[in-house]
Amino acid sequence: MKQMTVLCLTLLAAVTSFTPHGFAASDEEAVKKMIVDWYAAYADGKDEAHYRTFLADDYVLLEHGELVDLEGDVAMLTKNRGPGFQRKDRFDFKSVTVRGDIAYTVYFLESDLDDDKTKRHRKWLESAVLRRIDGRWRAALLHSTKIVSTDTPR
Repeated sequence: MKQMTVLCLTLLAAVTSFTPHGFAASDEEAVKKMIVDWYAAYADGKDEAHYRTFLADDYVLLEHGELVDLEGDVAMLTKNRGPGFQRKDRFDFKSVTVRGDIAYTVYFLESDLDDDKTKRHRKWLESAVLRRIDGRWRAALLHSTKIVSTDTPR
């Protein structure tokens, strides 16, 4: 009886701990962290090479009714950044789904975008598809829908 209990516990531990690439929960947290870090790299806007590490080679952004490829997205790193530019992002993740080396997430993003001339508050509903490439999550697709925009001159 004791051997049977040990065998059952061993099998249970083996079955519950084996998933491709580790625990699914850790993959979900890694996806969230990648999204947050990606936006931090965008907010910084100073290191194009670092920013590119978050994107798959075939990355596509769907925003404002337009399709933007990787090069177009990278070109936006310095756009609309007046003197004193600062960006603060807050994320409300609604779901993260991981299926092997593909993940998708849905979240609300709120951003305060301030510079010396204007205070802006924006809110978007976004969804992203990520692929695990060489062990790292990278964005393959981002769909962004602006739902709130307030701009206040300083």
